[in-house]
Amino acid sequence: MKVGVILCCMIAVAWVVLALVQLWFVPLDAAVFIKISITAGLLFVIVLVLSLVLREYLTDKKLKDSGHLDG
Repeated sequence: MKVGVILCCMIAVAWVVLALVQLWFVPLDAAVFIKISITAGLLFVIVLVLSLVLREYLTDKKLKDSGHLDG
């Protein structure tokens, strides 16, 4: 989970920096900026969902191995 949180934070911070640079200096075409923004948003969601699913799986596995859950 820690890796997922770190990656999500890095994606968010990178996008915020890019957005501020785009706001003040306009180095990218609007279409390219929108594509990068959509890609960053999708990566953020994918990393977040995968890290939550992995955490849930590992928690269930640990509980099953210790005998607290049946299955």
